[in-house]
Amino acid sequence: MGKPLWAGNRPKSNEEAKLRLCEAALECLHRSGLEKATMSDIAKEAGVARPTLYKHFKSKIEIFFASIDMVAFTFTQSVVEHAQHFATVEERIVETIVYVVKELPQHRYLSLVLDNECAAALKTRAFSDDATLVFSKMVAGPLIDIRPDLEDQGIEIAEVMSRFAISIILFPGRYSTDFEGLRRLIQKRVLPGLVPQTP
Repeated sequence: MGKPLWAGNRPKSNEEAKLRLCEAALECLHRSGLEKATMSDIAKEAGVARPTLYKHFKSKIEIFFASIDMVAFTFTQSVVEHAQHFATVEERIVETIVYVVKELPQHRYLSLVLDNECAAALKTRAFSDDATLVFSKMVAGPLIDIRPDLEDQGIEIAEVMSRFAISIILFPGRYSTDFEGLRRLIQKRVLPGLVPQTP
């Protein structure tokens, strides 16, 4: 007799099944990398047969894309929660950028898209215009909460913040570890162009 499907703990919905399969895919990605991880590895990690995995995802790249999207959304929620601890829009911009530069490279799964071993497709997905727009819409929220007059500009401001943070991460220099220096740089060179004066 074989092992019980889902290790004897069946998901209650398709959404839960997909979530658990994505979690298994992320573990395989972390352990083996994109090229070496297989659908069989993911199925084994999740405790299911391959046909069950293929019922939800057609290919390895589809499940890895879904998995990266899932963790990116959760990470963005943490960015928003962090920003909400600060009282001014300027502080929220500075501390959001610093948080992303500090935390994303340490994230168990998102850090994999920074790895040279990671396939270009996964990097392209993580830093695509669509992904940046989702991030920017969410990150704009804490800015608009404090400054409703920024509603029309909030997403654009958040996109500049996002692209600036990503550039610091992808091309590391002293500001990728000198967070006080990064704060000073943002205050001096980035904030003046991002935040219009209150009308």
